[in-house]
Amino acid sequence: MKKLFIIGLGLTMSSLAFRANAQQSQSTANDQMRFGIRAGANLMNMGKISIGDQNYSTDSKVGFQAGVYADLPLGGGFAFLPEIMYAQKGGKVEKTFAGNTNEFDSKLGYLDVPILIGFRPAPEFTIFAGPQVSFLLSQESSFKVNGEQVGDSFTNKKDYKKSIAGGVVGVGYSITPNININGRYAMDFQKSFNDDLNQDKLKNKGFALSLGYTF
Repeated sequence: MKKLFIIGLGLTMSSLAFRANAQQSQSTANDQMRFGIRAGANLMNMGKISIGDQNYSTDSKVGFQAGVYADLPLGGGFAFLPEIMYAQKGGKVEKTFAGNTNEFDSKLGYLDVPILIGFRPAPEFTIFAGPQVSFLLSQESSFKVNGEQVGDSFTNKKDYKKSIAGGVVGVGYSITPNININGRYAMDFQKSFNDDLNQDKLKNKGFALSLGYTF
């Protein structure tokens, strides 16, 4: 029994020492200017699309995101966290009219530039928020009736805004000083389409989860 107690005490002390060393290592890393790469998946939709005098909610689409970021300490637990990310967005709406199932599917590619401020209540945790500007790189849309595509997919970007202002809020956790996970919610403050298309409620929004490596 005495041996078990000694072993248990030893393991507890070792665990506490390891955690203290890990926190100290992470704190040291947080005080340095660093850069990293990030990749993951997002679940986005485009809000509501207007057809006639009716509004229909778009279904979410899974997309890919990847890019680079900087971690610049500001002192007092705060950090400047700018990013440049490629992000796939879009949405899909499927409705039945007069016995026919109509489907609109849109796939959008953006270059997102979030300008984030982070706060670390503990060395491993980061809470962040800030504005974001998204630049349209590509789009591909298609229409289907009863599962059959009508015409070719169109990739012309003339009906879409070239740049959109938005915002980001999220949390990050550093598994090690180099490896971290990141979850966020992002939404556009401006509509995706140009003004003359009268789609005021069609805005990109959704969640993203990514894995990052800081050098």
